[in-house]
Amino acid sequence: MFARKSLPGPSRPTRGASGASEGGRVADSLKVRTAVGLCLIAGISGLMALDAWSGFGYGAIALCVALTGVGLWEYARMAQSAGPVATAPLVLSGVLYTAVKGLGYQLDPRLHEALPLIAVAGAYWVFFSCLSGAPSLARFRGLCATAFGFFYLPFLGGFALDVRFLDVARVGEAGFYYVITIAKGTDVFAYYFGKFLGRRKIVPSVSPGKTGAGFVGAIVGGVCITCGFAAYTSLGEFLPLALAPGVGIVMALIVVSGDLIESFIKRSAEVKDSARLLPNFGGVLDIVDSVLVAAPPVHFLLWVLIARSGA
Repeated sequence: MFARKSLPGPSRPTRGASGASEGGRVADSLKVRTAVGLCLIAGISGLMALDAWSGFGYGAIALCVALTGVGLWEYARMAQSAGPVATAPLVLSGVLYTAVKGLGYQLDPRLHEALPLIAVAGAYWVFFSCLSGAPSLARFRGLCATAFGFFYLPFLGGFALDVRFLDVARVGEAGFYYVITIAKGTDVFAYYFGKFLGRRKIVPSVSPGKTGAGFVGAIVGGVCITCGFAAYTSLGEFLPLALAPGVGIVMALIVVSGDLIESFIKRSAEVKDSARLLPNFGGVLDIVDSVLVAAPPVHFLLWVLIARSGA
């Protein structure tokens, strides 16, 4: 009798092919992330160079105002899951607060006297907007989310402008660039350490991508970046090189916590990224999350070091 021929079954990818495919995706992700990151660095560096050349700080002011406006809009969209967020009062008061803070340094310090007025007026606008509907737990949550949004972006982010306009031995320009570099540089170190060496997750419930190796990478990056600024920029006039490694470690811990805070907000809102603005990065909020928490401690550290030096 004729022998039965076996029909070929559906082809299945081998483990090697699957691994190669996964490796290719990781490589492509790294390439895109690196390219976008370099473009961001080039753009920000260009603004800082323009400020240094012109002797004015309008580039830094424009950058902070733009990031605050877009970041608040993204935050308001995410926070809608908690309850109705007063988007217009939040965005407009936040942008105005940031702009007046920067222009107060650049034009007339008396403008800073208007900052409490802007904050209070924005709060009243939010309060009155709550009266347009019946009281509910969702509306109360939305009110709390709106208030936190103002604190998170305009208030914390405003410290970056405080750093930029420290008018002592051009330390403000170096300090502003340090805030951005320490925030995003430690992110880069953590990302690559985690991608190539990471295995053990440290906080999977908040950010599944964070690994122990990535945490070590952030520490290494923080130390290297801070030592570099202490050795080669005007920060070194106030930040001793012997103190730089300790400052770098502390700043790395702060930056990592800032990234985790934003991850907590996104997971609470059940979204992966704050927006789909940049490939492999997400939105503006995904980019500035660590800057927001890095700016205040840098400002207070420089304030103490400058006061101690008697400058």
